[in-house]
Amino acid sequence: MTSLEKIIKARSKLMQGNVGMASMLLHLDLVEVDSSKCDTMATCGKKIYFFPDFVEGVTEEELQGVLVHEAFHVVYEHPIRRGKRHPKVWNIACDYVINAYLVYDLGMILPTGGLLKYSYKGWTAEKVYQDLIKDQDALAEAVAQIQEDNEDFKPEDSQDSSGEGSSDSDEEGNDEESLTGQGNISEDPADDSDSSETGEIDLDSIPTAIGEVWDATNEEGKPLNEAELQELKGEIQRAVSLADKLEQFGSGTSNVKGGIDEEKDAVVSWKEMLNDFLQSITCNDYSWSRLNKRHSWRGINLPSKVRNPEGGELAIAVDTSGSVSQHELNQFASEIQAMAEDCGLDKVRVCYCADTVVKNEHGEWWDIYELNQGEDLELKVRGGGGTSFDPPFHLFNEWSDDIEDVQAFVYFTDGYGTVEPEQEPECPVVWCVTQKSRYAEELPFGELVYVDTANFY
Repeated sequence: MTSLEKIIKARSKLMQGNVGMASMLLHLDLVEVDSSKCDTMATCGKKIYFFPDFVEGVTEEELQGVLVHEAFHVVYEHPIRRGKRHPKVWNIACDYVINAYLVYDLGMILPTGGLLKYSYKGWTAEKVYQDLIKDQDALAEAVAQIQEDNEDFKPEDSQDSSGEGSSDSDEEGNDEESLTGQGNISEDPADDSDSSETGEIDLDSIPTAIGEVWDATNEEGKPLNEAELQELKGEIQRAVSLADKLEQFGSGTSNVKGGIDEEKDAVVSWKEMLNDFLQSITCNDYSWSRLNKRHSWRGINLPSKVRNPEGGELAIAVDTSGSVSQHELNQFASEIQAMAEDCGLDKVRVCYCADTVVKNEHGEWWDIYELNQGEDLELKVRGGGGTSFDPPFHLFNEWSDDIEDVQAFVYFTDGYGTVEPEQEPECPVVWCVTQKSRYAEELPFGELVYVDTANFY
């Protein structure tokens, strides 16, 4: 039996208990590749690529598990969701999401080993990616598991190949120390520093996992344009819808569409929501001199809001209980300064709080940034400890006597905390929350905006 025949046989047997998933696989052409392209199996959303030596080296049950795994990469649209994230870390994040759903929700059996972590159950691939980038221990654990799986499943000759799939070789820069050493994670491929000396994890040297996901491309191998992306997305959604119907009316026990809404729970652009919020409190007039861009693309001409000439001030509180990284603060500062300037705000004041507000090096509670004087907003990790949302509002309400120009109060936090209702200030409040939780949903005042910090990386 050839490797292709073995795959077709495994796919056919899936029809007996997973008719929906098997139908998804029928939409994906099978393409044989050599180890320089892939030394296990992979998908780009349109096809499944396989290396014959790998297929021949696994059992039929293991092959079925990898096929279902690849199909779920397509179901979840992973080939068109990576953005600017590092492809190998994105692959790991996607694997964690898929495997958690297959094992914990569907009770399916996967090949021995594999990336599986109960704490990631129900997470999106974007959120897992963010966690791996921030937590070196978690990423090192994933790398170690991939290395172990590769030893178990990859044929010996493919492990020594010089192609793309052989990134777990013993060449310089790929040694275990550079992958698991203590230090920061290097995400910049252009970084020429010696990762083995600095202790950084070299993301390019992470070994290739079994069951890859590749970015979708056109027939010329180029990234898809917007029209092509929408076309592929439509094809996938139609295939998923058909597979789900077959699953419901057939003899299958799994649910192809189950979990898909949660995994693909696209967070509404926090920048758009926060900008709308700030615009709504600083703009109270309309002008036809500048048309509303939100509607002009549809051929509808409506006036846009214009700001008051008086300027104003924005107050920001930053949760420094360990929930927000410096990288995230840098990205948040850049975005919020652009919004503040667009709204005509002249000044931003910032305080930092874990369970108490922490003074700056000048003994002041607030850091003041004069945007109208060309100063750049900088947010810094200061202090630490537990979490309490009351102190910044208490500082604002009781101990700050120059707040008459403050137009809004923004609190940047992971949302795991509480605040007393009587702490509500007289100005509008918006909570920029990085994680969904019951605590955030139960905050007694203010607008809630979920910030997808995965896009910061």
